[in-house]
Amino acid sequence: MPLYEYKCADCGEVIEFRSSYDKKEEMVSSLKCKNCESNEFTQVFSGMALTGSKSDPAPPTSGGCCSGGMCGI
Repeated sequence: MPLYEYKCADCGEVIEFRSSYDKKEEMVSSLKCKNCESNEFTQVFSGMALTGSKSDPAPPTSGGCCSGGMCGI
């Protein structure tokens, strides 16, 4: 299930919730900031986390697409 993040437009508090795509709008319309009680939010888009296990390790964090990792990735 996707994780959604929304930032309060008034105080900047970030709220996270998990919801199916079908129920997302219903959840967003019911959001209320715990800090300032505002109901005005903007969606925050964050990167994906890559994880792995012993049998399926995460991809390397260096080397990238360049020979010898010279491009700085």
